[in-house]
Amino acid sequence: MIKRFFSGICFVSIGTIISMNVFAEGDISSGKAKYKVCIACHGENGGGLKINNAPRIAGQKSWYLKRQLYNFKNGIRGSHLDDITGMQMRTMALSLNNDQDIDDVVAYIGTLNGRGKHTNLDGDIKAGKKAYTVCVSCHGANGEGNKALNSPKIAGLPDWYIENQLYKFRKGIRGVHAKDIYGQQMRPMAMAIASNADVRNVAIYVSSLKRVTKFESVDVKASNVVAMTKSTISEPLYAPCASCHGVDGEGNQKLGAPRLAQQHKWYLKRQLGNWRDGIRGTHSEDVYGMQMRPMAMTLLDEDSLNKVVDYISTLQGAVPKPTINGNLESGKNNYVACMACHGANGEGNVALNAPKISGLQDWYIERQLHSFKKGVRGTHKGDIYGMQMRPMAMALKDAQSIKDLATYVASFTEEVRESPVISSEKVSEAPKTNTGIVSVKNGQVLYATCISCHGKDGAGNKTLNAPMISGQNDWYIARQLHNFKKGIRGSHEKDLYGQQMRPMSMTLANDQAIADVTAYISTLKGKVSAPTIQADANAGKALYTVCASCHGAGGEGNKALNAPKIAGQQDWYIARQLYNFKNGIRGSHPEDTYGQQMRPMSMSLVDDIAINNVAAYISSLK
Repeated sequence: MIKRFFSGICFVSIGTIISMNVFAEGDISSGKAKYKVCIACHGENGGGLKINNAPRIAGQKSWYLKRQLYNFKNGIRGSHLDDITGMQMRTMALSLNNDQDIDDVVAYIGTLNGRGKHTNLDGDIKAGKKAYTVCVSCHGANGEGNKALNSPKIAGLPDWYIENQLYKFRKGIRGVHAKDIYGQQMRPMAMAIASNADVRNVAIYVSSLKRVTKFESVDVKASNVVAMTKSTISEPLYAPCASCHGVDGEGNQKLGAPRLAQQHKWYLKRQLGNWRDGIRGTHSEDVYGMQMRPMAMTLLDEDSLNKVVDYISTLQGAVPKPTINGNLESGKNNYVACMACHGANGEGNVALNAPKISGLQDWYIERQLHSFKKGVRGTHKGDIYGMQMRPMAMALKDAQSIKDLATYVASFTEEVRESPVISSEKVSEAPKTNTGIVSVKNGQVLYATCISCHGKDGAGNKTLNAPMISGQNDWYIARQLHNFKKGIRGSHEKDLYGQQMRPMSMTLANDQAIADVTAYISTLKGKVSAPTIQADANAGKALYTVCASCHGAGGEGNKALNAPKIAGQQDWYIARQLYNFKNGIRGSHPEDTYGQQMRPMSMSLVDDIAINNVAAYISSLK
């Protein structure tokens, strides 16, 4: 919760900051002269004064002081309208003309030995100690800090100042500036503190920690970071990750960090890229994502990202024990919809962009399903695969269903390290340009993504809400794929299954790819499904007379009227689409010309009974 308590943006490369000397290389005598401006608030010995809202700075790490002075000087701190004391500090920092001035004054502060005064806040120190277990991994058991993790020393800071800064992080007065990478990481930790009383308890406990002398250094180079538990981290880039995810990638529920060990490299790489690019970790309710994003942002290039992913792939952290007691049988039933993409044993499938979920903690699976269902994940326009996952989570009717599913997934035995499916590069071999020559063979390759829901023969699957597509007019399939890809379909907030289909269509690179996959679908021979709706087909026949003028007496369709074939289509799908048209979920987009034509036709069906009757009749057509 106090992780990276007073963190700010680095002003040189990450590697330079990690290897920076503990004490700044400045001129002490020159720094003493410059420090005269600071005395009024921080005191001659750097002990600080509460009446001036000035914390103790004596004994603080020089690298941290230097970074914060830079942040104040450049408006990364002290520019928020509610940060009154920060704005006051910023004007003082502006009196330092350049980096040398900052080096000098920090060098002088390193000679001070002032002690801060506590105000003896009233609270529960035992509760504060318990809450501090989240902070230990970065700030240390004694609040000594850790430069490799960009965590400042907090032992010796006055209780009132700790409380004040936690409030600022919680309220967004600190940790929201675009360049304040480490502050952004600290903010969600503070936001995880449940109440004002808890903030005070943490502050009281931190103020009780043994003060480390200013010459005691825990600021080692990242390449020499010693793991907190049993082994030495050999990949410097993973050092900050180990504090939450564990030395062996085992994860930590207290820190909200999932297990990383044994996860597929392609998925790790994609998610780190998503965090770095703001596709994940930017939603206001994504507390843990907000914490993770600044960590990913320290991976400045593809080489750094690849190195840390390669290292994580070597980790062997144990599979965690279950923590949720849901109903296994119910969870198994719910998992039927997940199996098509994630596999029978949760092994994942790179061709379908479905990650491995076996070996993940049940509490983490539960949290992510809630995030998808609420729109905390899967709503960013750049999160194509998240958009695909969201409607699947939305189909889980309540919290108990999610709990049951998480319990079942956690029961899987982990056996597979990498996905047995061919690489995504081979699966998505869509032509770079439109050749004008339709390739059924290439369409078959592209259809691999569609199989999981629509089936090898295109017969569809009611469990997965996927309609029958075999036997459908190729011109209609092509048009609908274009509509999904452009957002004409699948963008209405109530079109859950359309939202699922849209990102699938977006994997088709161009018109050529759509033409190829459509050509392949036209070769499929799926069997017509048995009826599922019990309704009055005779009453539906009378209602169908309006439909026959476009779709034909036998439901064969009519291209000249832009009316697709509906004979052979599942009754449940017909009923759902009629409902969607009638309620404006389809046919209301300004570019959906033919949908707009269909919508008023559906509105002539007065209620759900009429819709079911006509669907029952259509399903009887050969």
